[in-house]
Amino acid sequence: MRKKEIKKVNKFSKLCSRFLVCVIIVLIGLIALKSNPNLKKTLYKNVFQNNLKFAKIDELYEKYFGSSLPLTGNKSNLAAVSSDKLEYESKEKYEGGVKLKVSDGYAISILKSGIVVFAGEKEIYGNTVVVQGADDVEIWYSNLKDIKVSMYDYLKKGSIVGEANGDNFILVFTKDGKELDYKKYI
Repeated sequence: MRKKEIKKVNKFSKLCSRFLVCVIIVLIGLIALKSNPNLKKTLYKNVFQNNLKFAKIDELYEKYFGSSLPLTGNKSNLAAVSSDKLEYESKEKYEGGVKLKVSDGYAISILKSGIVVFAGEKEIYGNTVVVQGADDVEIWYSNLKDIKVSMYDYLKKGSIVGEANGDNFILVFTKDGKELDYKKYI
C-alpha cells in the first residue's frame, strides 16, 4: 500500500510543480513588461496595432476544414447579392485611388471577399469601409452615404457595403501601406 501512496504523491507533486513553473514564467513576463517600457511598446505595437490577416486564415481554414461558420450547409444563401462588375459612367484619379461616377444612391458591392478591418469616417474620403482580402490587398470603399457592415464582418464577393453618397464613390487599393494602381483591379 505504501507504493501506491508514493506514486499518487509523486503524480500530485509533479502536477503542482508544473503549475508553479507556469505561474513563475507568467509573473516573470509581467515583471519584465512592467519594468521595460520599450518592451511594452514593442509588444503593444505587434499585438494591437498590426492587423492579423483574418481573411487569409479564413481562406485556409475553409480550404482544409470547410466553413468556419456553423450551420452553413446551404451555400445558396451565400450567393452574391449584386453583379460582379462595377457599373460606372466615368473614372478619374483621386488621392491615391480612383473616383467613379455612378448613379445617385448606387449600391456598392465589394470586388473581392475579405474581412472588414475599418468602417467609419476618413478625413478626405468620408464614410469608408476597408476590406482586407486573403491576398493582403486592402480595398477602400469611400464616399458612402451610409455603412451597411461592421468591423470584422466577413464579406463574400458581391456583398453590399453601402450606397454612394451622391453620384460618385472612391476606391483605393493598398498593400502593406503602399497604394496600388487601381487599373489592375477594376
